[in-house]
Amino acid sequence: MGMIGCYFTIDNTLMQQVIEGETSLNDLNPHDYPNLDIDKSWEGIHYLLCKDISDGEPPLSYVVPLITDQHLDYGSFGAFYLRAGQVAEAYQAIAELDEAQLRLQFDFQKMIEEEIYPFSADEDENELFEYLLQNFNEIKRFYSQTAAEGKGVIFYIF
Repeated sequence: MGMIGCYFTIDNTLMQQVIEGETSLNDLNPHDYPNLDIDKSWEGIHYLLCKDISDGEPPLSYVVPLITDQHLDYGSFGAFYLRAGQVAEAYQAIAELDEAQLRLQFDFQKMIEEEIYPFSADEDENELFEYLLQNFNEIKRFYSQTAAEGKGVIFYIF
């Protein structure tokens, strides 16, 4: 298995209830909401965009939100939330990013040195880039729809 990254969308009212502790994430079934599974690509995409394994500079740090001050207790690894405005900011920041721009930012050797999950030195560099690109494009599609609906997201790792 491995550590899989997933998103699901919720409206602002429910988001506020979760943040304030009135509603537990454990009481929500992510599959009851629009959701996205980005498999094991989460840390690789975050690093590709932010050059760091957590936090990073907004709005790119909102793409795979590993934001310390927006952490929620959930499962073994926790979850992170983004309000609707942050999702919209993230989408605006990535809407025009294309394969050529991402390839320029992709540094396979540095990712190996930094031990970015799920990279290992014996894997094919081009295949890993394509894997990240495919999942990045899925995030872009998901954020486009979520921003258009004015919703926030919960990102969790399991």
